[in-house]
Parts: sequence; C-alpha cells; structure tokens
Amino acid sequence: MEQKSEKKNRPNVWIIILFSLIPLTIVIYFILQMIFPGLFQSMPTGEVQPVHPEK
Repeated sequence: MEQKSEKKNRPNVWIIILFSLIPLTIVIYFILQMIFPGLFQSMPTGEVQPVHPEK
C-alpha cells in the first residue's frame, strides 16, 4: 500500500488572511455606515462634471 503524504496542497496562512480581510472590510464599512451615517457624507461620490476645453 502507498503511504499518503501528510502535507496537503494548501495556500499559505498569510494568503488566507489577506483574502479574508476583503469581505471583513466590506462588512465593517456597512456597519460603520449604519452607525455613523454622517461620517461618509463628505466623501466624494464621483459625480459627473463638465469638461471645459483649455483656452
């Protein structure tokens, strides 16, 4: 019988932590937005502005 190797093909712990931080920051953003709605009022929203040609 063949012996199975104990080491599995798993990503590094730091890669798992970095990818888990993405949804965590999104959840924290929405929680902060619900608790402190005035905190994000001054952030730019990317509103469309007319482009003026240079003179």
